[in-house]
Amino acid sequence: MRPASDSLDKSPGMTFNGVVQHILIYWSIAALHVLAGAAWFGAMFFSLMLLQPRARRFFGDDEKFEFFIASISQGARWKVLSALALIAASGAGLVLLLSRQRISREWWILIGVKIVLMVMAMGIFWYASWRLWPRRIFASADELPAIRRRFAAVGISLILIAGASMALGLLARALRV
Repeated sequence: MRPASDSLDKSPGMTFNGVVQHILIYWSIAALHVLAGAAWFGAMFFSLMLLQPRARRFFGDDEKFEFFIASISQGARWKVLSALALIAASGAGLVLLLSRQRISREWWILIGVKIVLMVMAMGIFWYASWRLWPRRIFASADELPAIRRRFAAVGISLILIAGASMALGLLARALRV
């Protein structure tokens, strides 16, 4: 197995400018993919591990805390879906660019696992956004603790999926050829 190069394999007859163009396209899409994934992971981690626990202590009162969380979450659904779409589209772009190369079977398996993880993340996010969130908004004081536990489980699941996908991406990069 030869090490993964920082450039795409050069097709016979490809000009120097063509090679440079391919390299720039690859690294631009790769940077977009990594940055979008890091932003998604970071936003979830910040919200679950820092913002919500500190806001809960700050407000003390459940009603004020829930109002705060509802206020900062307003409109976030479409931003998250846009980020997930950007991650998926840039990942698909990378696969299309690299599919012309000699790629190891292990690389394809890892990419398949990453696709499954993305579908799982989208399903979990759909559940949180369109099922769990309305329940939280209209929950009674007695129902809130159980719903918050479900939200925490959803958040931890999404953080683990994003982290695993990033780790698999690094491994796939190493196993590309």
